[in-house]
Amino acid sequence: MNAEEDVLRIQKKLNKMSSGDGTGQEQALELLKTLQKLPVNLELLQKTRIGMTVNALRKSSKDEEVISLSKTLIKNWKKFLSGTHKDTKDGNASSNNKKKDEKSDKSKEESELKKEKDVSDNRDTKANDKVNKDLNKKQSSFPSSTTTDAVRLKCRELLASALQVEGNTIDGCASPEELAEELEEAIFGEFKNTDNKYRNRLPSPYPLFPGWPTAFPF
Repeated sequence: MNAEEDVLRIQKKLNKMSSGDGTGQEQALELLKTLQKLPVNLELLQKTRIGMTVNALRKSSKDEEVISLSKTLIKNWKKFLSGTHKDTKDGNASSNNKKKDEKSDKSKEESELKKEKDVSDNRDTKANDKVNKDLNKKQSSFPSSTTTDAVRLKCRELLASALQVEGNTIDGCASPEELAEELEEAIFGEFKNTDNKYRNRLPSPYPLFPGWPTAFPF
């Protein structure tokens, strides 16, 4: 006879003893002692529900020894249930901790990606600012056209014409007019006037100006 059969046999007798007015429990103590020696586990408790039977006996019995031993058995069996509850609780706690860790890792990864994007955007902004600054500086370096001298204006016109590249301008480079103005300013700055020395300052004969310096009609 296995443990389950023994428990069921004892349970059947205890059920009869716990019914009624509590009399006829002379053998209850011996049955409880036998039950105490059996290898009762959680599976057996759940399957036979012997715990409920012993608890019912405890309530109906008037024998102090039966009541005491019933309490002891129930207390010992409750440890199985407590262990199951603890395992479940620990398992839930472990699962929750795992979810928290995963959420934390995801938040950290998103934070790192955002940080990298901000750094990249900042780098691009600085690069664009530098390009614009360099371009503005380059453009501001060209002298403004303030002269009204006919000879100087004619020189600038001829220089601008010579600097044309098939009628197009080169990207990133000043316009021919701006370059011509800068060149003329440099020549005029050397001589401080527009006499023949000024006019002949350009290479002579100047290949782009046939008949130099007669290119100037004045």
